[in-house]
Amino acid sequence: MTRREWKIRATARLAGTESPAAVAALLLCHALYVDKVALVAHSEEEVPPEAETALEAMLTRRLAGEPVAYILGRREFYGRDFQVNAATLIPRPETEHLVDAALSFFQNRDGVRFLDLGTGSGCIAVTLAAERPSWTGVAVDISPEALVVARRNAETHGASDAVTFLLADFTRPLPLPVGGFDLVVSNPPYVSEEEYAGLDPGVRNFEPRSALVPGPEGLEHPRAVEAAARALLKEGGLLLMEHGYLQGEACRALCSDAYWMDMRTGRDLAGKDRFLFAVRRFGA
Repeated sequence: MTRREWKIRATARLAGTESPAAVAALLLCHALYVDKVALVAHSEEEVPPEAETALEAMLTRRLAGEPVAYILGRREFYGRDFQVNAATLIPRPETEHLVDAALSFFQNRDGVRFLDLGTGSGCIAVTLAAERPSWTGVAVDISPEALVVARRNAETHGASDAVTFLLADFTRPLPLPVGGFDLVVSNPPYVSEEEYAGLDPGVRNFEPRSALVPGPEGLEHPRAVEAAARALLKEGGLLLMEHGYLQGEACRALCSDAYWMDMRTGRDLAGKDRFLFAVRRFGA
């Protein structure tokens, strides 16, 4: 069977799933170790038997609803490939807004010290370090398995020396210096129990529940992030925290005027509320 023939058949089998032709091409590239250009240029080449076996296994997983990122073992974030697996949340494009906001706020600053709470795959912390080589930080997660993945991503993108990984629960006091950070950034679990029940099965059945649901309300971990940031940020330091598109007002309300200033909600490309922006007040 040629590459073109396999793609046609796979696309037909994937009908009804998201982007069937694109997914078929991704699986082919992954199994054959080629890029999209080579796939098109050599579309009449035969698919080796061992590749056909691997492709059938991947197709079966996709037809069962497993996200493509887990099948491929990677997901692009901010122009870089990040390793992911069932221990980590799959990075979303919306989370890139946190990186954009941090780079913009500290655009002329070297030596920024950041803290990433609930790092997962490490995509935020590693990206910050890769984009700004003079920045250093600490990436915290409660999952040892997730930290294994995050460390690998740091190695891949040359950030191992810049990012320290800490196994800890950020809802409890952390063994970190008070006022020791210029930036606290987080994409914490923020999905309520009710919202979780209505999520796409590909998310609900495959991504780690602990990375999505902090408790019945959905604000349990955002509340903990604010408390940690209040203690660990320097005066004038920045808190950036992703949240659900209906949680903008609630997350701003977590920030007391006594400790925070310039509180506002950042929006994603769809115009939906997406993250909290708050500056640690001077003298508080």
